[in-house]
Amino acid sequence: MFHKININYNDIIQNEQILIEFLSKFSDNFSITVLIQKPYSQNPPIYKYCNQITPYATQFIFEKKDWPVDFLGQLRHQIMIICRCCKESRKELLKMPNLFITSDDDVPEDICFYRNDKLWFATVTHEKLSFMQNPTKQDLAFLKEHKIAFNNI
Repeated sequence: MFHKININYNDIIQNEQILIEFLSKFSDNFSITVLIQKPYSQNPPIYKYCNQITPYATQFIFEKKDWPVDFLGQLRHQIMIICRCCKESRKELLKMPNLFITSDDDVPEDICFYRNDKLWFATVTHEKLSFMQNPTKQDLAFLKEHKIAFNNI
């Protein structure tokens, strides 16, 4: 059975550190969108925070049609990066500015988390949208414990 919940975005912003910690501990991978810098053809690409993220990258996806999530928009020179979740990548994510806040500073956006190669937590940063697919009892207990409001879709 497919179950989807909306998550209050302001609560996500307020609880960014503990949420990133939780999501990355219980995920196999995460994705972010970034704006790449010149030269655009360089592989691996250059982008803000590339020194922190690239060591954990498993895939750079340049074409939107190949992104594992189809609801995100794409800006010119924006790519998606798939990274493995591990203790080290979690530390790097926690060092970055709040990943749930839209920035003019080229901070990675639209962070999503995957379990068993399936999307389970998604954000659309500029729209202030977030949802979770097929949350476990542990996921729901975490949200309740940290007073992160959610509702069924």
